[in-house]
Amino acid sequence: MEEKKETHITYGLITGVAMVIVGLILYLTGLAFKPGMQYVAYIPFFAGIILNALAYSKANDGHISFGNAFGSCFKASMIVALVIVVWSVLSMYIFPEMKEKALEMAREQMAKNQKMTDDQIDMSLTIAKKYWNAFLIAGAIFGTLLYGVVFSLIGAVIAGKKPTQLTADNF
Repeated sequence: MEEKKETHITYGLITGVAMVIVGLILYLTGLAFKPGMQYVAYIPFFAGIILNALAYSKANDGHISFGNAFGSCFKASMIVALVIVVWSVLSMYIFPEMKEKALEMAREQMAKNQKMTDDQIDMSLTIAKKYWNAFLIAGAIFGTLLYGVVFSLIGAVIAGKKPTQLTADNF
């Protein structure tokens, strides 16, 4: 059985860096905390995973299974998650005000909920502040991998597979 050529490391790193650049641009332009803008960084993620699937298929002359394509895409997603976690931790040191902006935005969102009292809001924000780093890392890992599963499924479908021609060598 021929060993499959891998593409996930290259595409995972490039995709992760692209997501960091988009996120950085959003933050520096003040758009990062606008409703819905956090999803803009997932555009290069989706594109990178699809491109990985197509490159993986091409590198293996289209002789791949759905599972192989999904596996390659998900491995790329894991690399993206690693890049995002590293960037998330670094960004807390580079942009320490980011935490306060995020907590203030959370306060505003909770204040809109008529069922929450000021004491409940304060308690929630105290917990969030205390466990900020853990929430940040867990959110980066699980959020990225959740989207990674979905994008990997789509990429595996798009990559397709070349039908294997039956020959005497296949038996």
